[in-house]
Amino acid sequence: MNRKTLCALLAPAALVACGGAAPSPAPAPTPGAATDEPGPGRGGRAYDSWTGELGLAAPAALRRPDGVDVTDTGHAFRLKNFYGWDLRGAAGIYGPRYQAKAYVLGRDWLAGAEPVDAVLAILRDGDHELPAFGAVLPEDALREIAQFIVDVRDRALAHPDDIFTLVEGSPGNYALRPGADPARGAAYFADTCADCHGDDGTAMLFDDGAYSLGTHSRQKAYEDWFKILNGHPGSAMARQVSGTGAEMGQTILDVLAALCDRGRFPAGAATGGDVPDGDPRCGAYLR
Repeated sequence: MNRKTLCALLAPAALVACGGAAPSPAPAPTPGAATDEPGPGRGGRAYDSWTGELGLAAPAALRRPDGVDVTDTGHAFRLKNFYGWDLRGAAGIYGPRYQAKAYVLGRDWLAGAEPVDAVLAILRDGDHELPAFGAVLPEDALREIAQFIVDVRDRALAHPDDIFTLVEGSPGNYALRPGADPARGAAYFADTCADCHGDDGTAMLFDDGAYSLGTHSRQKAYEDWFKILNGHPGSAMARQVSGTGAEMGQTILDVLAALCDRGRFPAGAATGGDVPDGDPRCGAYLR
């Protein structure tokens, strides 16, 4: 595994500090054409942000099969916003029982049984809620997103149920699952992540300085599991885990449990605060 791939998340100045050169501006993509596969996890990264991963511009609106135009709400039609980081739509963490995101749609991809071609057709043609992404995404990219959805559902990849459970009304509305080995996760972090994030995860900050790696993962592990599995859209950061779906899930859970140690992975200069003693998101892993 490449210990430098996480550097792709950084701004150019931080890339240089991490031992790499600042990137040159990328050439403008051909409209409607997918970029070359930069590494494992492109389907997940395109689900996260297809504009970022493929270098395509989002339109002002996309049309549903019934002829209704769905207006962009400022999120560039991210499938992640429609169905959540857990792919469960309204039944998941973005749904009304949990974070109550106004833009979440009803379909629970993890409760279905459609083959890849059927999932692709829904994404391409739309349904009673979802606009037709075939108007903006090429077929090969749609197939990779569909394959990602099916692979998570069928546990060929890590499944969100391997990582966290939903907890209505609690901070963040989730809790990490038991069964992690924080020591193993810390060793994995040291080997895979520390070159860029620093030994204590404070070498870079996120969201305009609000979070260190530790404080972000302690508050938003429902997002960070997805990034470890797939990488970051539009960057060289690809999948950071390997093996069977269960093995990937265990590694991700181990790393997130390790990051629950506030002493080892502190806030540093981050301004957004940290979780208090007893916070349920890390549960017994919190130190």
